Parts: sequence; structure tokens; C-alpha cells
Amino acid sequence: MRCLLDLTGESHSEESLYQQITFPLAPPDRPYVFLNMVSTLDGKITLGEVGDTASGLGSPMDQKLMKRLQGNAQGVLIGASTLRAGHITYPPSLWRAVVTTSGNVPADARFFTESPGKAVVFTTEQMPEPQRRSLQEVAHVVVCGAGKVNLSQALYFLRQHLGVERLLCEGGGELNFEMFAAGLIDEWFLTLAPKVKGGRHIPTTVEGTGMPREQAVRMQLLSVYEHEGELYLRYRRRA
Repeated sequence: MRCLLDLTGESHSEESLYQQITFPLAPPDRPYVFLNMVSTLDGKITLGEVGDTASGLGSPMDQKLMKRLQGNAQGVLIGASTLRAGHITYPPSLWRAVVTTSGNVPADARFFTESPGKAVVFTTEQMPEPQRRSLQEVAHVVVCGAGKVNLSQALYFLRQHLGVERLLCEGGGELNFEMFAAGLIDEWFLTLAPKVKGGRHIPTTVEGTGMPREQAVRMQLLSVYEHEGELYLRYRRRA
């Protein structure tokens, strides 16, 4: 592990990187949100096809750092496509929330069953009643909007009702875009794997409709670490 840049005033080793992170205080109406993603050099988030997991994309070191970042959070937020893509597991103490308009997520997923009472489904008035009843058996179902999930409202719920002050977001690309567009991402931890995938149909780290040129989100680089050609980047949103 090599430290190429660290503007936090620290210089970490393989054993200490992302082990214990000091974040700024959370605002009163939502958690402090940090995004974690791994991608190829060309920004793709899977080596497979649309709907596949990120399996094989990052190295064992990336997997280790992902777990450490989870350990710095009190809750995690993902999109429905990420949950449907594969078996997702988190530390038992971690609140875990999924964003879905339709409720099309598997109620028998480990995401729900591994830690009873710790799962939240943020949805809309469009969710069919049968899905709502099924998910209410395994999670707190919270309606946040009519046509699409109001993410600011969802984060307010996590902060005010569940006491989550540090929230980890783990994608996918559509959720990431909506979070950035709403001004809800404070930091981004990005692993760049030394691989190239290609494919205009393959999802990238941030999808969505895109933002106007003048509204592009500007980030400040905080640190860069390298291990066997893989780069671990940390950015903070500029004020």
C-alpha cells in the first residue's frame, strides 16, 4: 500500500486505511452521507451484463476497505437494482435501507432476514398493496412521495427517527445520480480497478438524466492510495 496523497494530514498503511474515519458533524436534518463505489477505469460497475453484481471487479483489498467503510457508518442506503443483483450482507448493527418505487425487491433476501427489525424500505404511493403487506413483515415501510421517492424526506427519517448520523450509500448508478442531484452526497470513496470493460449499455457509477453544465457537482480530492495498481480515492463535495 502506497500513500500518494493525503490532505487530511495522515498517512495510512494497509492495516489502517479507512479503519477509523473522522467525518464532519452531520447536519440536523439528515445524516452525513458518504458514497462508496468500485469501477473499472472506464467507469463501469460490473464485469458482467446489466443486472449483474460487482463480483470480481475489485481486489480482495477493495473488499476489505468496503467492510471498513461499513464499519464507519450507522446505516447504509442502496437502490432496488443493487438489492436485486445479488446476496447483500451487512454487519448486524447496521440499519439498512433500500429505495424502490414499485416495491419490486425480494422479501426473502438476506438484506431483510439477517437482522430482523433493522431494515427500511423507502417507497412511494405507487407500491401495490400486496407488495406493501409482504415487505411490512420484514421491514419498516416508509412512504416518501407519490411518483418517486423523496430522498431528502427519506434521509430526514433516518436522522430523526433512527438516529443515523453517518450514512453509507452503495449505489447503484441511478440512486447515486438522484443523491448527487439532491445535494445529499458529502463524500465519495471511489476504488478504480485497473480494468477496462466497455459497453455503452453497461451501467456506470452515476447514471440518471444528467445535470446541466452549470450544476455539475464539484469535488475536492482528499486522499489517494495505491495497492497493486488499484487506486483508492477519497473526495469531499466542495461547499
